[in-house]
Amino acid sequence: MIPWRSRERPERAAKQTRAVSGWIHRLALTASVALVLALLGVAVAQASWCVAVWYPSSEHPGGAQSIAENLDVIDVVHPFWFTPDAEGELLDQGGANAADQVRTWQESGLLVLPSVFSGHAGFLADDLRHDHVRAIVNLVNERGFDGIDIDYEGFPLATRESFSAFVEDLAEALHAIGKLLSVTVHAKTEETPPYEGAAAQDWRRLAAAADIFNLMTYDFTNRNEPPGPVADVAWVSDVVSYAATVTDVADVRVGLPFYGYSWTRARPPARATTWEASDRLVRQFGLAPERDPSSGELVIDLDVRGLPRQVIYVSDGETLRGRLEALEGLGVGGVAIWGLGGEDPAVWDFLRKARPAQCAVGR
Repeated sequence: MIPWRSRERPERAAKQTRAVSGWIHRLALTASVALVLALLGVAVAQASWCVAVWYPSSEHPGGAQSIAENLDVIDVVHPFWFTPDAEGELLDQGGANAADQVRTWQESGLLVLPSVFSGHAGFLADDLRHDHVRAIVNLVNERGFDGIDIDYEGFPLATRESFSAFVEDLAEALHAIGKLLSVTVHAKTEETPPYEGAAAQDWRRLAAAADIFNLMTYDFTNRNEPPGPVADVAWVSDVVSYAATVTDVADVRVGLPFYGYSWTRARPPARATTWEASDRLVRQFGLAPERDPSSGELVIDLDVRGLPRQVIYVSDGETLRGRLEALEGLGVGGVAIWGLGGEDPAVWDFLRKARPAQCAVGR
């Protein structure tokens, strides 16, 4: 399996040497606050907590089956089907079964907010932006979607103002017809980080306009770097902490990677992999995976005579359990999953047990 596209990690917020101590400190602080509230008899209720998935978010054929088998856990589907051309008109990659899939999901009670993805920004020009908004609103209306997810990545810093204005215009137009707007953003821990794509996203304005604010808290180590964790837990917490300074984190969905990376000969570039493929290697060669202390991810070192060495970092159910525990008490409104298909089946049971509330968005 190779993800349909790679999400590049924009920055490292903390050195890996500080990751373990930072994670422990945050968990201890969260536990201390919870204990104080319990002693005071204060009940802290979570109003809404949602599970979203992007589909397809990998080339693994099992993504649709993962959704079908876990309709009781998933609340929102972001079909990854649309992209704008140079003029802002939408290209449809949904395929012949798209309408049937949407009907099945909606009849099962899921919200369908397709993702519009772009890595180019020419359509944000003043003479094109309003037409682009109109094209998106028409799409949502004509296809009966519950809203839209905007996932525009790697834009130059010069688009910061025009992108914010676009999202605000789109939000106004969608809300006028009773539809939802989700905005997916690069992870960052400060307003203007070194990575231009993240600096070009004005979180305060984007989050104020959006109903749902997805943080791409993965690719802490991306495919073009030496082996390392996909989502360092302390870094994720730092990203959420920054989000809390600019918006209500109840609207925030924390990105969860269900995928992993495999580095041949322990050198970049890595290729994407799944828990399923990694577990097959573990069983076939009798390997003994370790667990990365900063992320909880499995670390598999395949060093077998006659084969090129592989170093793999990948998530499993225990990884997810640790990540969900680290989110407790932070007040986020849920999670958004990238890398559907070939995941450890245990992740769904952990999601069932861990959710603090039902999803109330759009209902």
